[in-house]
Formats: sequence, structure tokens, C-alpha cells
Amino acid sequence: MSLQVRSLASGSSGNAFLVRTAQSTLLVDAGLSARTLERRLREHGVDPCELTAIIVSHEHHDHAQGAGPLARRCSVPIVCTAGTARALSTTTQGIDVRLMHSEGISVGDADVWSFPVPHDAVEPAGVLLRHDGWTIGFALDCGHVQLHMIEALQEADLVIVEANHDRERLLATAYPWSTKHRILGDRGHLSNLQAAQLLEGIFQDGRRRDVWLAHLSEKANDQPRGVIQFIQNYLDMLALAPLSLSVAQRDRPSATWHSDQALQQSDLFHIC
Repeated sequence: MSLQVRSLASGSSGNAFLVRTAQSTLLVDAGLSARTLERRLREHGVDPCELTAIIVSHEHHDHAQGAGPLARRCSVPIVCTAGTARALSTTTQGIDVRLMHSEGISVGDADVWSFPVPHDAVEPAGVLLRHDGWTIGFALDCGHVQLHMIEALQEADLVIVEANHDRERLLATAYPWSTKHRILGDRGHLSNLQAAQLLEGIFQDGRRRDVWLAHLSEKANDQPRGVIQFIQNYLDMLALAPLSLSVAQRDRPSATWHSDQALQQSDLFHIC
């Protein structure tokens, strides 16, 4: 089996991505209840207790709430940074916790690297996951774009980045100013414009990739089609390499990606 990815949910109410390889079934983030995660995994033909590991980017509820209960129930290891392991320690006692870092570790038949991202958690991480020559890059909670994030995500064939909010819509919400300040801060969340600027940096190398926009705010952003159009218009003005844009939607399974299909699309791109 080649590399397959499905978004189970992505947003402030919870984030979870299912990754399958020839020998491994991985969950990247577990920001839904364990019961909901189990149901969604079964809907996609996955026995939760056959998971190879649960990879957690950071300890916030919308990324980690189901990790401990699901890992304990099914005797599945959790993979995270050392700081995230400390932050989750009260909910992961007795669970096999393995540390990911920039030098990489093997998880089943995949290799996993982490890279730091600016967010208000203990040790938040972006994740690179590689199998059979294909790489997926996750950067879900980032307050601003940093050069090393661009360099890390240039490794990926599928880039999953947050486009959390439209700045003007966020300022017009009924959120208290403290919440708006946190989201807009350097350790908060990327706006649509910042997401477009991150993709601009990634695509400077001219290589074709697929992109998922994730973690869209329900109250402070447009509908998925509008977000895609905004970012597509921005990138079109720069005449960057062709890309496929999709949205990992809130509260339900949505986007899917398969390395075999990506290979066929890449072949067509080179032929043209």
C-alpha cells in the first residue's frame, strides 16, 4: 500500500488526520473524544486498537483530548516532543510515550521528524512524515511564519497548513479582546494572508505539491470555497508552480490524498 491521508476533522473543535502506509496506521493529532475517534476510524475500516501510534503535535485540547484515553484503551503508543510529553503527563501515565525530534524516529514503516513552530504551548511541533519516498508536512498551529518552517515544509509532497482566520472578520467577532489578541499574536494562529505567504515561500523552489488548508475558524473565517479562492488568487499573482488546494473541514471527514494519484498528476504536469 502506498501513502494515504484522510482528514477526520480540523478546526478549533478538534483536529485529527488518519495516515496509512503498507504496514502502519497512524493518527496525527487526536483532538476529538476517544469515542468519536473510534467511530470515525471504524467508518474508514480501521480498528482503533490496530493503530501503530498516535502522533500529537502539542497538548492543547483540540489536538490531544482523545490521545490519552484512546492510547490507554488500545495499548497504542503516543509520539510527541519532550515538552508535550511533560504537558500531557497527568493523562498519559502508564502509556508508552515516544519522543519525536528533529533528527527523526521510525514509527512502524514511516519516518517522523518534528520541527518547532511558534504557538502558545509548551513545545509545539510541526510534523514531517515520510514513507516510500513520499512526505507529508503538518503545520497546524503557528503564530507567524519562520524561515525554518518553510525549509521543513519544502520537503513535503502534501502540505497541511492552517489558514485559521480572516483578520477583519476576527476583529469583528464578539470574541473578547484577550482572545483576539492571542489569535493575532506571534504565538497564536495564521491568518489566510499569512498562510498564503507561507505557501509563497514553500513554492519558491518550483516543485509541484498538493496543499490542504486546515484549522479554519468557524466564526472568524469565510466558507472553505472563499478561503481557497483568496489563497489561489494570491498565489496566481506570483505565477508559482501549479498546486492543488483543498480544505480539511471542521467536524467531519473531508479531504483525502493518495500518493499514487499524486504521482499520476505529477507525470501529467511534467508531460505538459
